[in-house]
Amino acid sequence: MYCARCGVELQKGVERCPLCSLRVWHPDLQEEKEPSLYPRYTEPETVSHGAVLFLLSFLFLLPALICLLVDLKLDGAVIWSGYVCFGLLTLYVWGCLPLWFRRPYPVVFFPVAMTAALLLALYISLKTGGHWFLSFAFPAGGALLLLVEAMIVLLRYTVGEKRHRALFILGGGLIGLGGFCLLLEFLLHVSFALPMLWWSLYPLTVLLLLGLLLIIIGLSPALRRSLHKKFFL
Repeated sequence: MYCARCGVELQKGVERCPLCSLRVWHPDLQEEKEPSLYPRYTEPETVSHGAVLFLLSFLFLLPALICLLVDLKLDGAVIWSGYVCFGLLTLYVWGCLPLWFRRPYPVVFFPVAMTAALLLALYISLKTGGHWFLSFAFPAGGALLLLVEAMIVLLRYTVGEKRHRALFILGGGLIGLGGFCLLLEFLLHVSFALPMLWWSLYPLTVLLLLGLLLIIIGLSPALRRSLHKKFFL
Protein backbone atom coordinates (compact mmCIF):
# COMPACT_ATOMS: atom_id res chain seq x y z
CA MET A 1 0.00 0.00 0.00
CA TYR A 2 1.34 3.41 -1.00
CA CYS A 3 0.59 6.99 0.05
CA ALA A 4 -1.80 8.74 -2.32
CA ARG A 5 0.06 12.05 -1.98
CA CYS A 6 3.79 11.32 -2.01
CA GLY A 7 3.90 7.69 -3.14
CA VAL A 8 5.87 6.38 -0.16
CA GLU A 9 5.36 2.69 0.55
CA LEU A 10 3.40 2.28 3.79
CA GLN A 11 3.59 -0.51 6.29
CA LYS A 12 0.49 -2.44 7.08
CA GLY A 13 -1.73 -0.88 9.74
CA VAL A 14 -0.28 2.65 9.78
CA GLU A 15 -2.83 5.46 10.11
CA ARG A 16 -0.77 8.30 8.61
CA CYS A 17 2.05 8.60 6.08
CA PRO A 18 5.42 9.01 7.94
CA LEU A 19 6.59 11.51 5.31
CA CYS A 20 3.64 13.83 4.57
CA SER A 21 1.30 12.89 7.46
CA LEU A 22 -1.58 12.19 5.08
CA ARG A 23 -4.24 10.10 6.77
CA VAL A 24 -4.43 6.65 5.26
CA TRP A 25 -7.81 5.21 4.56
CA HIS A 26 -8.32 1.81 6.05
CA PRO A 27 -11.63 -0.04 6.24
CA ASP A 28 -10.97 -1.13 9.83
CA LEU A 29 -10.24 2.39 11.09
CA GLN A 30 -13.13 4.52 12.32
CA GLU A 31 -13.38 7.97 10.81
CA GLU A 32 -12.86 10.80 13.25
CA LYS A 33 -15.66 13.37 13.14
CA GLU A 34 -14.43 16.92 13.32
CA PRO A 35 -16.47 19.33 15.43
CA SER A 36 -19.05 21.27 13.42
CA LEU A 37 -18.48 24.98 12.91
CA TYR A 38 -22.22 25.68 13.10
CA PRO A 39 -24.68 24.85 15.89
CA ARG A 40 -26.88 21.86 15.36
CA TYR A 41 -30.22 22.83 13.85
CA THR A 42 -33.19 21.92 15.93
CA GLU A 43 -36.78 22.14 14.87
CA PRO A 44 -38.59 24.96 16.70
CA GLU A 45 -41.35 23.92 19.00
CA THR A 46 -44.68 24.45 17.32
CA VAL A 47 -47.62 25.86 19.22
CA SER A 48 -50.98 24.21 18.77
CA HIS A 49 -53.25 26.32 16.57
CA GLY A 50 -56.29 25.24 18.51
CA ALA A 51 -54.68 26.16 21.83
CA VAL A 52 -53.96 29.68 20.57
CA LEU A 53 -57.54 30.10 19.40
CA PHE A 54 -58.90 28.88 22.73
CA LEU A 55 -56.61 31.35 24.49
CA LEU A 56 -57.84 34.20 22.31
CA SER A 57 -61.42 33.18 22.94
CA PHE A 58 -60.78 33.17 26.68
CA LEU A 59 -59.18 36.63 26.47
CA PHE A 60 -62.36 37.91 24.81
CA LEU A 61 -64.70 36.07 27.16
CA LEU A 62 -63.00 36.99 30.43
CA PRO A 63 -63.45 40.81 30.29
CA ALA A 64 -67.02 40.36 29.10
CA LEU A 65 -67.87 38.18 32.11
CA ILE A 66 -66.08 40.53 34.51
CA CYS A 67 -67.95 43.57 33.19
CA LEU A 68 -71.24 41.70 33.31
CA LEU A 69 -70.72 40.58 36.93
CA VAL A 70 -69.60 44.03 38.04
CA ASP A 71 -72.60 45.63 36.35
CA LEU A 72 -75.00 43.21 38.01
CA LYS A 73 -73.31 43.73 41.37
CA LEU A 74 -73.40 47.52 41.25
CA ASP A 75 -76.61 48.24 39.37
CA GLY A 76 -78.56 45.01 39.72
CA ALA A 77 -79.19 44.93 35.97
CA VAL A 78 -77.41 44.98 32.64
CA ILE A 79 -76.82 48.71 32.13
CA TRP A 80 -73.45 49.38 30.54
CA SER A 81 -71.94 45.92 30.32
CA GLY A 82 -74.09 45.09 27.30
CA TYR A 83 -72.12 47.57 25.21
CA VAL A 84 -68.88 45.89 26.24
CA CYS A 85 -70.18 42.39 25.56
CA PHE A 86 -71.62 43.23 22.14
CA GLY A 87 -68.49 45.20 21.23
CA LEU A 88 -66.18 42.33 22.17
CA LEU A 89 -68.42 39.89 20.30
CA THR A 90 -68.23 42.04 17.17
CA LEU A 91 -64.43 42.26 17.43
CA TYR A 92 -64.23 38.48 17.92
CA VAL A 93 -66.34 37.81 14.84
CA TRP A 94 -64.27 40.18 12.72
CA GLY A 95 -60.83 39.14 13.96
CA CYS A 96 -60.88 35.64 15.44
CA LEU A 97 -63.78 33.70 13.95
CA PRO A 98 -62.12 33.23 10.50
CA LEU A 99 -59.05 31.77 12.21
CA TRP A 100 -61.05 28.71 13.27
CA PHE A 101 -61.22 27.59 9.64
CA ARG A 102 -58.37 26.49 7.42
CA ARG A 103 -59.73 28.36 4.43
CA PRO A 104 -61.97 31.19 5.54
CA TYR A 105 -64.12 32.23 2.61
CA PRO A 106 -64.70 35.99 2.53
CA VAL A 107 -67.92 35.37 0.61
CA VAL A 108 -69.34 33.84 3.80
CA PHE A 109 -67.45 35.64 6.55
CA PHE A 110 -67.98 39.21 5.39
CA PRO A 111 -71.81 38.99 5.63
CA VAL A 112 -71.44 37.34 9.04
CA ALA A 113 -69.14 40.13 10.22
CA MET A 114 -71.43 42.84 8.87
CA THR A 115 -74.39 41.18 10.57
CA ALA A 116 -72.52 41.29 13.88
CA ALA A 117 -71.79 45.00 13.36
CA LEU A 118 -75.45 45.69 12.55
CA LEU A 119 -76.57 43.81 15.67
CA LEU A 120 -74.25 45.98 17.74
CA ALA A 121 -75.76 49.10 16.15
CA LEU A 122 -79.27 47.76 16.82
CA TYR A 123 -78.46 47.12 20.47
CA ILE A 124 -77.04 50.62 20.91
CA SER A 125 -80.08 52.12 19.19
CA LEU A 126 -82.50 50.23 21.42
CA LYS A 127 -80.63 50.92 24.65
CA THR A 128 -80.28 54.64 23.95
CA GLY A 129 -83.87 55.03 22.79
CA GLY A 130 -82.80 56.25 19.37
CA HIS A 131 -84.67 55.68 16.15
CA TRP A 132 -81.71 55.82 13.82
CA PHE A 133 -81.20 52.12 13.16
CA LEU A 134 -83.85 51.65 10.49
CA SER A 135 -83.29 55.07 8.94
CA PHE A 136 -79.46 55.12 9.02
CA ALA A 137 -77.53 52.05 10.23
CA PHE A 138 -79.56 49.39 8.43
CA PRO A 139 -79.64 51.00 4.95
CA ALA A 140 -76.01 52.20 5.21
CA GLY A 141 -74.76 48.82 6.43
CA GLY A 142 -76.91 46.98 3.89
CA ALA A 143 -75.62 49.08 1.00
CA LEU A 144 -72.00 48.58 2.08
CA LEU A 145 -72.61 44.85 2.49
CA LEU A 146 -74.10 44.51 -1.01
CA LEU A 147 -71.31 46.54 -2.60
CA VAL A 148 -68.39 44.73 -0.98
CA GLU A 149 -70.02 41.29 -1.28
CA ALA A 150 -70.62 41.84 -5.00
CA MET A 151 -66.95 42.77 -5.48
CA ILE A 152 -65.78 39.72 -3.52
CA VAL A 153 -68.00 37.34 -5.51
CA LEU A 154 -66.99 38.83 -8.86
CA LEU A 155 -63.27 38.81 -8.03
CA ARG A 156 -63.44 35.23 -6.81
CA TYR A 157 -65.56 33.62 -9.50
CA THR A 158 -65.26 35.69 -12.69
CA VAL A 159 -61.61 36.73 -12.99
CA GLY A 160 -59.84 33.39 -13.49
CA GLU A 161 -56.92 33.63 -15.88
CA LYS A 162 -58.19 36.90 -17.37
CA ARG A 163 -56.71 39.14 -14.74
CA HIS A 164 -57.69 42.34 -16.53
CA ARG A 165 -61.27 41.68 -15.48
CA ALA A 166 -60.26 42.57 -11.95
CA LEU A 167 -59.62 46.13 -13.18
CA PHE A 168 -63.25 46.46 -14.26
CA ILE A 169 -64.48 45.06 -10.96
CA LEU A 170 -62.22 47.29 -8.85
CA GLY A 171 -63.07 50.31 -10.99
CA GLY A 172 -66.78 49.68 -10.62
CA GLY A 173 -66.29 49.11 -6.89
CA LEU A 174 -64.55 52.49 -6.49
CA ILE A 175 -67.38 54.22 -8.35
CA GLY A 176 -69.90 52.41 -6.17
CA LEU A 177 -67.98 53.46 -3.06
CA GLY A 178 -68.24 57.06 -4.19
CA GLY A 179 -71.97 56.63 -4.55
CA PHE A 180 -72.05 55.13 -1.06
CA CYS A 181 -70.48 58.33 0.32
CA LEU A 182 -73.30 60.32 -1.27
CA LEU A 183 -75.87 57.93 0.18
CA LEU A 184 -74.24 58.20 3.60
CA GLU A 185 -74.55 61.99 3.65
CA PHE A 186 -78.20 61.75 2.59
CA LEU A 187 -78.96 59.23 5.35
CA LEU A 188 -77.28 61.48 7.92
CA HIS A 189 -79.45 64.34 6.69
CA VAL A 190 -82.64 62.29 6.95
CA SER A 191 -81.90 60.56 10.26
CA PHE A 192 -80.22 63.33 12.25
CA ALA A 193 -81.45 66.45 10.40
CA LEU A 194 -77.91 67.43 9.48
CA PRO A 195 -77.58 70.02 6.72
CA MET A 196 -76.61 68.82 3.27
CA LEU A 197 -73.14 70.32 2.84
CA TRP A 198 -72.41 68.09 -0.16
CA TRP A 199 -69.05 67.01 1.27
CA SER A 200 -69.70 63.63 -0.31
CA LEU A 201 -69.08 65.12 -3.75
CA TYR A 202 -65.34 65.33 -3.03
CA PRO A 203 -64.79 61.60 -2.38
CA LEU A 204 -67.33 60.82 -5.11
CA THR A 205 -65.30 62.80 -7.67
CA VAL A 206 -61.97 61.27 -6.64
CA LEU A 207 -63.30 57.71 -6.57
CA LEU A 208 -65.13 58.23 -9.86
CA LEU A 209 -61.93 59.35 -11.59
CA LEU A 210 -59.93 56.46 -10.12
CA GLY A 211 -62.61 53.97 -11.12
CA LEU A 212 -62.76 55.29 -14.68
CA LEU A 213 -58.96 55.15 -14.87
CA LEU A 214 -58.96 51.47 -13.92
CA ILE A 215 -61.69 50.73 -16.45
CA ILE A 216 -59.75 52.53 -19.21
CA ILE A 217 -56.63 50.54 -18.35
CA GLY A 218 -58.68 47.34 -18.50
CA LEU A 219 -59.99 48.27 -21.95
CA SER A 220 -56.54 48.99 -23.41
CA PRO A 221 -54.23 45.95 -23.80
CA ALA A 222 -51.34 48.18 -24.93
CA LEU A 223 -51.67 50.34 -21.84
CA ARG A 224 -51.76 47.26 -19.63
CA ARG A 225 -48.58 45.90 -21.24
CA SER A 226 -46.84 49.25 -20.83
CA LEU A 227 -47.77 49.46 -17.15
CA HIS A 228 -46.69 45.86 -16.66
CA LYS A 229 -43.25 46.57 -18.11
CA LYS A 230 -42.74 49.72 -16.06
CA PHE A 231 -44.35 48.83 -12.74
CA PHE A 232 -44.66 44.98 -12.98
CA LEU A 233 -48.45 45.25 -12.59
